[in-house]
Amino acid sequence: MQLDQGFVNHVLNSIEDLELPLLVWGITDGALSEDEVLQVIRDAQDTHKHAPIDVDEEDILDELHEQALIFKIPATLPRRYRTRFAEALRLTSHLRQLFPPYGRTSPAEQPSNWWCQGPQLVADFRLHTASRRYPTRDIPVEAVLSELRQSQQWGSVQDRLATALIGERDLSAFQVAATKGILQSLTSPHSTGVIVGAGTGSGKTLAFYLPAFSLMGSAAQPGGKARVHTLALYPRTELLRDQLREALVNSRSVEQALLSENRRPLRIGALYKDTLRTAKSLDNPGMGERAWKRRSDGFICPYLTCPTCTVGDLLWANSDRNSDSEQLTCLNCASRIPSGRLGLTRQSLSRTPPDLLFTTTEMLNRHSTNPYLGRLLGWIGKDKPSLVLLDEVHTYTGPHGAQVALLLRRWQHAVGKRVTFVGLSATLKNAMPFFAELTGLTYDAVEYVEPHPSHMQEEGREYAIVLRGDPVSGASLLSTSIQTAMLFGRVLDPQSDPRLYGSTGFLFTDDLDVTNRFYDNLREAEGNVASRIGRKAVLAGLRSPDLPHHDARYQDGQSWDLMDKIGHRLDGNLHTGQLVVGRTSSQDAGIDLNADLTVATASLEVGFNDPRVGLVLQHKSPHDAAAFLQRKGRAGRQRGTRPITIVTLSDYGRDRLSYQGYEALFAPELSARNLPIRNRYVLKIQASQALLDWLGRDLQRAHPGQNLRTLLTAPYEQQSPPDASARTWVLDRLGALLADQRIQDRLARHLQTSLQIDADEAQAVLWEQPRSLMLAVIPTALRRLLSHWRALREDPGATAGALLPEFITRTLFEPLNVPEVELDLPFAATGDDERLPIAKALREAVPGRVSRRYGYQHKSHRTWLPVPAEGDVLELTRDLVPQYRIEGTWYPPAQAPEGLVVLRPYQVRLSEPGPEIEDRSQGAPRWVTQIVTPSSNPTMEAQAVNLSGWKARVLTIGFYSHAAGNPVEVRRMSYGAECDIARNNPISKERRSIRYTFEGKRAALGFSLAVDGVGVSIKQLDLTLPLVQQYLASPQWRSQAFFRTVAEDYQLAKITNIFQRNWLALIYITTFSLEGVTGKSMPAQTHTSLADGSWRDELATILGVLYRDESATESQATTRLVNDLMELSRNPDVIAALNRAGELLVVEDVAARTHALARRAYRDTFAAALLAAALKACPDAQEGDLIVDVLPSTTSEGSDTIWLTETSIGGLGVIEQLIRAYAADPRRFWSLVGGALRPNEFEYTDSTVTRLLKDVVEERPHGRAALAMARVRAAGSAGEADQALRELRAAWTDLDGAPRHSAVATVSTRLLRPGSNQGTDAACLELLNKWTLLEEQLGFEVDARVIAYAVGSGHLQVSQQPLRADQAFSMMWPRGAQARSHHLEYYQPYVAPEQPVFLDRRLISIAHDDQLPRIDVTQAEWQKQYQQLLAEEGAVDLVCPVTERSALSSALAQVPALPIDRGYLRIYGEIENLVRESSELVVRVELQEVEQ
Repeated sequence: MQLDQGFVNHVLNSIEDLELPLLVWGITDGALSEDEVLQVIRDAQDTHKHAPIDVDEEDILDELHEQALIFKIPATLPRRYRTRFAEALRLTSHLRQLFPPYGRTSPAEQPSNWWCQGPQLVADFRLHTASRRYPTRDIPVEAVLSELRQSQQWGSVQDRLATALIGERDLSAFQVAATKGILQSLTSPHSTGVIVGAGTGSGKTLAFYLPAFSLMGSAAQPGGKARVHTLALYPRTELLRDQLREALVNSRSVEQALLSENRRPLRIGALYKDTLRTAKSLDNPGMGERAWKRRSDGFICPYLTCPTCTVGDLLWANSDRNSDSEQLTCLNCASRIPSGRLGLTRQSLSRTPPDLLFTTTEMLNRHSTNPYLGRLLGWIGKDKPSLVLLDEVHTYTGPHGAQVALLLRRWQHAVGKRVTFVGLSATLKNAMPFFAELTGLTYDAVEYVEPHPSHMQEEGREYAIVLRGDPVSGASLLSTSIQTAMLFGRVLDPQSDPRLYGSTGFLFTDDLDVTNRFYDNLREAEGNVASRIGRKAVLAGLRSPDLPHHDARYQDGQSWDLMDKIGHRLDGNLHTGQLVVGRTSSQDAGIDLNADLTVATASLEVGFNDPRVGLVLQHKSPHDAAAFLQRKGRAGRQRGTRPITIVTLSDYGRDRLSYQGYEALFAPELSARNLPIRNRYVLKIQASQALLDWLGRDLQRAHPGQNLRTLLTAPYEQQSPPDASARTWVLDRLGALLADQRIQDRLARHLQTSLQIDADEAQAVLWEQPRSLMLAVIPTALRRLLSHWRALREDPGATAGALLPEFITRTLFEPLNVPEVELDLPFAATGDDERLPIAKALREAVPGRVSRRYGYQHKSHRTWLPVPAEGDVLELTRDLVPQYRIEGTWYPPAQAPEGLVVLRPYQVRLSEPGPEIEDRSQGAPRWVTQIVTPSSNPTMEAQAVNLSGWKARVLTIGFYSHAAGNPVEVRRMSYGAECDIARNNPISKERRSIRYTFEGKRAALGFSLAVDGVGVSIKQLDLTLPLVQQYLASPQWRSQAFFRTVAEDYQLAKITNIFQRNWLALIYITTFSLEGVTGKSMPAQTHTSLADGSWRDELATILGVLYRDESATESQATTRLVNDLMELSRNPDVIAALNRAGELLVVEDVAARTHALARRAYRDTFAAALLAAALKACPDAQEGDLIVDVLPSTTSEGSDTIWLTETSIGGLGVIEQLIRAYAADPRRFWSLVGGALRPNEFEYTDSTVTRLLKDVVEERPHGRAALAMARVRAAGSAGEADQALRELRAAWTDLDGAPRHSAVATVSTRLLRPGSNQGTDAACLELLNKWTLLEEQLGFEVDARVIAYAVGSGHLQVSQQPLRADQAFSMMWPRGAQARSHHLEYYQPYVAPEQPVFLDRRLISIAHDDQLPRIDVTQAEWQKQYQQLLAEEGAVDLVCPVTERSALSSALAQVPALPIDRGYLRIYGEIENLVRESSELVVRVELQEVEQ
């Protein structure tokens, strides 16, 4: 029986709607009766327009069961069912790490309950489902053609080609609009742009191909002059390869139509790094081995698979190649790409330019001066492209995006005629201004086309699951990801029969070391690896239904009956049924289309359009919301499918906050992108490129066939010498440029027009150091050319293949001239990745750290820097550091007075750890930093303005820059490492603290950078302020002080790692808090009762409930972690340390005991606010451009110094921009600092969602907001839900102001999920109230995990309904210290591990509270009070409740007109900022004329 896909999706959605109310609350063991399923089918038969006719509902159920879309639970009478997804989720929640207990013996010999020995891997999960929305395709081809015929570019040829290209498909309105927009733009006398924005699988690529192929085909006259009509630019080679195949399919579809219109077939080309120079290049074995795979009868094309069958390799037969035929033959289906359709070599592409050329922005940049490829790309010659495609334009961000934007300006200048740019993007905010900025077009020259919301329809469903790994299990999070991949790789359809769920999956990581571990371990688990006695076991077979104890294993989620039904046969003998695992990263070329699962990095996150992908798994929290959406978009590219996205998170660091704020993963708010095209760092790089364009053009006129870039590139040995006359011409021209003002003026005009910059910017890049054209670039090029690259001292530009590396980046996305270290590997490597930037190298080459970063060739390849056999001293000998330079003795703060002998390494020799050393062995470098200011050229200093009291807190702010001739020297040193060595023979763990020596003296590996920076000298925290004293005795501070004291306890650090210390602190405070729940003793009494270490008594139970379920007992939680913690908890030093820290929860003098900690938190948070302000003040700055260093005072009375320094030698231009911004308006900068210290989104969400809950539960349970929430829950369609949500937002606005995106997302995912009702709203509010009450009783802040345990264990009763720990946890949004300071977190890789960055936004806000007069603008005659107090104080706060916004609006309108009399002056207040504080709106008004 063949059921309509739309009907099947409708039935599945309806059945899942019955399951979701339990699933979203973590209950996975529910099931549906056969009557319930049949009723859903009957309802669908009555209502769905594509329901099968004259088919019995039982037959439909049988068909759904046969396709494993519905799963019948084994041994159930009457029959009970789950959907495929519901059963998969049940199995997920029961995942264990299983290994064969019986070796290679018969499965029948397994002991009973053997699977229970495997550690549980999933502590909890969050689930989000959503209907997939696509543009409606309801415009038939005749209607499409009727609209397109109105264009003057359209004729009968285009009609025929469009008909062939569209086929039998209907189109969407946005596709027609995009086609018309592109056609119209081609008639404009000026360059124009069209940006098409639509979701995954919407058909936006066709929206470009339809006009492009129609116009290319019309111009394809037989015998006519060939030219590149359309240039398709891609950011990455992988994306180019994928789109090339699709273009060939489309080209083939229109070929007959072309021939019938007396047109030739279209020719397509691909120009990228591995494109052959000539056909004879393959006779060079090196080239064949590098890219084209050699066979006896020819070579396999490395960048394309068969357009017909999609998976077959394409052979360029030797016979064809030797006869100058570019025919490719598929080895799978024998179809051919005839010669002439696809250009395979650079020679062929230059000789016969293709109609459509696929290339990368990198190739476009590198060949601007190439006399042959430059002509092909449009840099020179008369024949220029008319149409340019920029796919995945959202990937052009930061300095890379700015370089591409300036490259496109240079290219347009060289083209010299109008061009139409077409951009495609799935996720892009503010698309029109962004695309205009990228292409150099004016805003009004860009048209944005996107589907209208009314033209969208729902098809299929998408699933998003967030898994929290079980930290109690002792297994790593990677084990959770591996087992999850094994499971969901089999939830997908088989490759032979893909249907709704897809048949392949992508598994993403963000670290090469983890990527290689993931790949090797997953391959081994899937039996893809051979061993000495045969292939490795296929571990999924351990879940075979055929093994003994089926019923017990099924109930425990260890029998995967579903997978057998889907078609993934599980072999209990562990021999067959494996999934094929592939890998795609910067270390691997291409993608294995035969792989069932592919472990990938960012290489696959955009544009790889494989319709078979149904699964995306992200290991650990994604770093960027937009990039994560792109990864998510790799799955489900075919309409009507049901893709699955899974994120596996640990319970530590960013992962823990991401899990608690999981709605940000499901519904992220993307910020608008901007390109730093005015950043001087980027401008100078591209000005150097523009110089090459300009000189190269003149060189080709004087010496045709010569390439300037080749002449200025350091030659390789055995390379033929350059043309002598061309070399002489370049020398003469460079010399004349330095001497002749007229030539300099010509260059300046070229820079202005090619880069679209003004005259001042042109002069800046010509003359302002560092890296100016006239004072650095041109003299350096002249010197190297004159000396034939023979340098008197070390010269990075003399390295073979280097092209002015101090001034031009090797690629558009790389940083400029980063100091590097070569890692000498203990095995042969095929790539060049063994050279790393020095900071990264010193984090890779760490004593005790086992890395698989270079394990891409073989899984056995591991590296480390060995630890000394005895003692804690590691001598830096030539065996470890074969090449280095002694920098001298440096004297960083807080180090021994004799200083450190610093070696700048050029090569570090890594070793292979012995087989007894486990992969989980870790080492972290111990960093110190010294910042040296110039003595000969004093800094430009300024004082902070008297804005909101900054003058009383900031002593000086000093700026240092290359432009002013006074950069700072930043010295980074690693003087040792903290190591955790794990061994397996015998099993042991060892903590080591290693320090380096050189010739017996204390030493470090380090480097220095001369960079631009800003130094801010601040007063230390005034601990005598009453508000500060009060805060340091508050619940918020006590909890932070407790956890920080345990984490940094010196004695504890000798015997525990940081994770164990965090666990011990959590167990202690949980036990302490439970005493508060009972109310039987006061906090001080509780502390005394726990002094004997009795907090350990419930250790196993607490961990069990927190990470499994409320029925866990000590005997069930006998894991390695529990055993280790129990052993530690009996250690007298541990008991004493916890007791000391516990005193901070109860003693009255906690403020005095934590003075040093408070001052550290103050300066670290101040530094974070300065960084946030600098990044906002400089729109061109990126997050990684600046790094923060905090240098505390060495005395109790001195000042602290905060440094913001750039991360690149010679300056990124950020500090220069900051200097200009500060000089123009210092008040704005300090206002930005203050803004960074205001309450963040988490705090706002906590406040406004709590306010909403109180309204719908306590105040107005039948009010407008409560009714709107009920309507959202009862909505039967997306339209009804959307309207109900609008009503809720309107009611919420009246209640507490317009809700922000974060608050709406929190309510949607937590309060309005399936199965929620007024009872769950009441339970959530009760939980929040009891949480707050408990904190008041205890006197310290309680972690959400503690509340979850208290609820799950029954200690804290929620009257509305009983809740498990994970259910309670799912109702609580982020609160507490980490949430309050989350927005201030920054990356500081050089911080001392024993004292990490400590942020407390609330502390610094209280310390900076000037206690200004507050004036309630809802009161009568507030104006008189305002005028009097502002005159006296110089600043006031206007306040009003959020529900009285109209009163505030009226007040703000009056402020500019209310005069303030100060002495002889009549002046007016100026509004500085508006913030929300809990339920109030606060506006700061100041007198700007007050002394600054």
